Amino acid sequence: MSDIDIAVGISTRNCADTIASVMAQVDRGLTEFFPDKRGLIIVSDGFSDDGTRAIAETTATRADKLVVTEEGPLGKGSAVRTIFKIARIRSAAAIGLVDGDLTSIRPDWIARLVTPIVDGRDLVVPYYLRHRYDGVITNQIAYPLTNVLFGLGVRQPIGGEYGLSARLIDHLLGHPLFPAEFGIDIFITLVSGVEGMDIVEAVLGVKEHESTKQYADPETLLVPMFYQVVGTLFRLIVHYRDYIRKVDGIRPVPRLGDPPNVHPAPLTVDKEGVYAQFHAKYDELVRGKAAFLAELAAKLDQVYALPLTEFSFPLDLWVQAVYRAINAFAHDEDLKILDALRVLWQGRFLSLVRETERMSDKEAERYIQEQLAVFIAYREMLA
Repeated sequence: MSDIDIAVGISTRNCADTIASVMAQVDRGLTEFFPDKRGLIIVSDGFSDDGTRAIAETTATRADKLVVTEEGPLGKGSAVRTIFKIARIRSAAAIGLVDGDLTSIRPDWIARLVTPIVDGRDLVVPYYLRHRYDGVITNQIAYPLTNVLFGLGVRQPIGGEYGLSARLIDHLLGHPLFPAEFGIDIFITLVSGVEGMDIVEAVLGVKEHESTKQYADPETLLVPMFYQVVGTLFRLIVHYRDYIRKVDGIRPVPRLGDPPNVHPAPLTVDKEGVYAQFHAKYDELVRGKAAFLAELAAKLDQVYALPLTEFSFPLDLWVQAVYRAINAFAHDEDLKILDALRVLWQGRFLSLVRETERMSDKEAERYIQEQLAVFIAYREMLA
């Protein structure tokens, strides 16, 4: 096998409806923006049972193409690790990553993700215009902890699409906490920040993807994703505790490009459904079952008792619960800690919906960003 210059990996799991389109956009991006570079499209499939792999294998591309089944346990992290290993074997200097369920990807995304790597950067993180209720794990926990604990001023640390240097993937492949599942995105972002990599954000516009349709039923995708992302995040906090203790302030990350004057498609939230689920799971997983929340129990019970028309989960109460969960998880990686926290996360999400539903997009984004101040105020709770 001959060496290549640029590898773009596409992670897939039952993406039959979108994979051909994603591959076509990636192919156009490679051939139109990097005509003098040898590109390779790597489709790393997670044991799809809907024909995704067959479609990928029969989709014609001008760039070289390789369709493989991911190695290791089922999960996005395994798909990404497989892409990294192939890219390293083929001596790729620049690596792009995109999800196989994207419906908004354009050829210029490949240029925006990969060009900074070709020019010497180590990591390109995406910056999207997203609806306030898209990215519910990002807005309530991944974004604030990335900024406040790790001092890395990235808005969307689990955005899904990346550009990476060969130097960076060597660091990532050798890391003891490389995750097999959805924690891969936060892992890439945080390890890059701690290891002193040259990081930029690239404006990609609006992100739309098929998995958003599963947000209506949180148990289908969001809850499993919560465990995987937050579990990886908490393990990284423990692993890098000495680094975190030295963090002072938030380091701004350069942003390349200007956001377009467009608005993401609206998302609706079944407030009654989320409220009912919060109540059911609170009794099952929180009340009397989460010792780390004992000092907050009275206030949490008051939140539980509120009717939907008056429901409010105070931000400072949520932040205290997050820090208590981190401390408890550091002592004992008991999944019951994440059980309790994910129930509170859903309650806090419902409160966020009620607090921002009458706001403009700009007002809601400002509100989400201003939550960092509360995470900073309680930062000393971290043991």
